This record gives sequence, C-alpha cells and structure tokens, in this order.
Amino acid sequence: MLVGAGQHTNRQEDPEQAPDPFDLMELAARRAAEGAVGRARSSELLTSVTHCYAVHSLSLRHSDPAGVLAARVGASAAAARTSGMGGNVPQWVLNRAAEQVVAGERPLVLVAGAEALATRRRAKRQQLKLNWPGDGGWPDTWPPLEPDLGVHPVERAGGLDQATAMYALVESAITHDRGRSPSEASAAMGALMARFNEVAAGNPYSWFSLRRSAEEIATVSADNRMIFHPYPKYVNAVMDVDMAAAVLLTDAETARAFGLSPDEVTYVRGWADANDIWYLSERRDVHRSEALAACAPGALSAAGLNADDLAAFDLYSCFPSSIEAALDALGVGADDERPLTLTGGLPYHGGPGSNYVTHCVANAFDWLRAAQGDHVLVHGNGYYLTKHAVGVYSRLAPTEQPVPADVPEHLHADAGPVPLDPALAGRADVVAYTAAYDRDGSRQPAVALVEADRRRNVVLADDTLTEILLAGDGVGSAVVIEPQSEGLGLARPD
Repeated sequence: MLVGAGQHTNRQEDPEQAPDPFDLMELAARRAAEGAVGRARSSELLTSVTHCYAVHSLSLRHSDPAGVLAARVGASAAAARTSGMGGNVPQWVLNRAAEQVVAGERPLVLVAGAEALATRRRAKRQQLKLNWPGDGGWPDTWPPLEPDLGVHPVERAGGLDQATAMYALVESAITHDRGRSPSEASAAMGALMARFNEVAAGNPYSWFSLRRSAEEIATVSADNRMIFHPYPKYVNAVMDVDMAAAVLLTDAETARAFGLSPDEVTYVRGWADANDIWYLSERRDVHRSEALAACAPGALSAAGLNADDLAAFDLYSCFPSSIEAALDALGVGADDERPLTLTGGLPYHGGPGSNYVTHCVANAFDWLRAAQGDHVLVHGNGYYLTKHAVGVYSRLAPTEQPVPADVPEHLHADAGPVPLDPALAGRADVVAYTAAYDRDGSRQPAVALVEADRRRNVVLADDTLTEILLAGDGVGSAVVIEPQSEGLGLARPD
C-alpha cells in the first residue's frame, strides 16, 4: 500500500538560489512522510525506510543518487538503487516494490525523483557554473540502461531519433486508422489535449498554469509553431522543468505500526509491465502497443477489476499518440467522461525526464485518499511506445493478497518484427510519415517509413511526395525508392 506522497515545483528563477535535484528529492520525500504521519513522526518514518529507489535524473552527474538521497533523509542503512531511464520506470520500480511486499519482506520503500533542467538551462544561458553535488559518474541502473535507447540505426539515419519525430510518425498511422481528414485529426487532437491542459491548469504543481482552448492548442500560430507534422508546439512534452515527486510504499502491518488507518492509505491492487518489439519501425502496427494491450488488462485482472470499474486514469501523455494508443489498448474512447489524467500531461504539467509518473502516482494517492473515486489506473510509457508499466490503485482494500499479473515481459507480434533494411529500394507503400519544421517555419522534406515484401526502410520524400503526404492521409501511398550514393534513399510517387 501507499502511505504517503509528496511533490514540489521550484519557482525560483535565479540559478544560484534554486535548489539542486537532491534538494528537490529530499523536499518531496519529507513532504510524503509528513503527509503520512505528521511532522512530529516524519523523521522516524524516513529513518525506517528499508529501500530507497531514486528515479533516473538527467540533471544529475552522480554515481549513486539513491545512496545520497537515503543518507539525506536519515535512512543510511537502506538498500539504495537508481532506476534506469524511461517514462515507465517509476511504475516499474513500484511494481517491484509491490512484489517485495507480496513476498513477505515487509519493506518500507521510498521512491523519489527530480529534475532541474530549467535551472540548468538558465545557468547555461547566464554562463554560470552550478555548484551542485556530483562526482561526474554514472550509476549502475536498475534495470540496466539499454545501449541504443530504443532507436534503430536506420531510424537514426532518418532523423527519427527524437521523441518528437517518433510520436508524430505514429500519429500519421493513427489518423489513417481512424479514417480522419487532416482537419478532423487536428480537431480531435486539440479536444483530447485540452482535457489534459484543463487538469494541469488546476494543478498547483504544474509548470504551466495557462488554460488553452482546444482550438488554440491545435492551431498553428507564431507562438504555436509546427515542430514535426502534425504536432504544433502546444502538444509536445516539455522537459525543461524543476520538479520532484516521492511516494512511500509498505505493507499493512508496518502501516498500522505507524498508526495509519485504512482510510489514510491507498492500496496497490494490481500491476504489470511488458515491452513491445524493441524498435518502433519494426512493429506490425506502429500505432498500437501489444505490450500495453496485455499488461493493462493483466493488471486489472490481478486487481479483480475491469476498465469499467475505474473511476479515473492517468495515462502517459508525452504526445497525443501516446494517449490514443493507451485508450485503444484499454478499449476506452477519447470521449469517455472519466478523467484521463489527474496530473495534466507532459506538455502542460511538465515532463520531468523519467519521473513524470511518480507525480501521477502521487496525484492518484491524493485523489483516492480524498474519496473522489475508488480505483485509478496509472500508465507509464518508456521510449517510443516501447516499455510499459501499469499500476491499479484503490482506496478499497483487496479481499485477497494481490498477486503479480501473468504477463510476459517481452511481447512480440504473431508474425514477429518486420525487419528494417536500408537496402530496400524499388516500389513500396508508405506505413507512416512526418516532417520536421525549422524555427522560422520552413519545412524539411518528409521522412517516411515504407514497406515492401515484409521489409521496411526509412526514406526521404521528394518535393512532390512531401506535398502529397502532408496534404492529406498519405499512409498507403505507393512510392518508388531510388537509392542514393550517400544517405537515405529518395522516394517519389509511383
């Protein structure tokens, strides 16, 4: 069960006065403890922590962030580990902590993370050297960091090594699957993201408090320039934020020992995690997640619930296509009246690196403890719809001891990966596409994922094909690929 949650967002804009990531994590951890047992006993709770798990931070240059955090909160004897990278990892770590409870270990687990990328950016702009703790090392992460971070060399060669590009690529496949025109897709995107923005505007920890209409979010303007087709700036995750979140998890006996009553805790009812085919471009359907389609129902089943029992969701929301893929996996419509987020989304609440989902879990804890509903599903998504972790939280105690969901860690499409082949040439069909835009609004050639004979390639579109792809639904368009002596193949309409 979760017994405490804390959050903090730094509003100090002077880099020399702003807190460093360890300050932020410690503050969030102490708030979590104080919220659980009150200020008088908060230090006692933190010194009783048996396991301190720090979420990977891009802001730190330290070989043992978890060990430093444990010492700062007075839990020097705690087992300390620092997580790997990805939006799924906070929930993944909490899933492992829940398994420790089920195994009878009686842990008291602190999970905390922080980013201070906004302060780093301000300091760089002012040519200031930040005197932050750090030994310049790199921690042994849990799970280990993947060497390629989910990007295939062919994708990288095509400029698809940024999340902004990958999720925009997915959006083109979603538009085709829905049978939408560009204007219909834009309106649907604006309506969906406006729901997240509304929640963020009411969240005191959000980086941005400004309320935007669906039309404003979807309409390209001087302030809302196109980043990667079809995504304007206002639907893109924002990572340059200063924020931290922490949660405390333990077993029922330990909670009772600290005087916590059943209505002061939140129960972890079900959990699951799974990975998709590693490279996005090799998946049979680039706009679907087989892993999430397995682990979300798996977590619900382990909790003795189904999607209809949920009062709210907190879906990973780096870009619209992440939310849309999650809705599809859950069998939930975008017009569902239940909250799709309790946090506000990475473009509006802010996306603190790998730690966003810790904020989601903290908000689920607060929402459930306030009796605003009975059950919440939290979803974490790492890399490019690649790594998924799901947790089902409830204010109602389970009738039986929860058990881990029976979901394989790695899932593969029935036909296996569709291999990427940089030598693929000749006639092919477009599977998905996007195009980058410069800051001045000028457009780069479209980049397309194409397929022929159960092989795929990433190619540049010529001017004519670029116009065709960006004017409507270009998925399924027939093209001819001409190999180039250097660089990507060039595609033209067939």
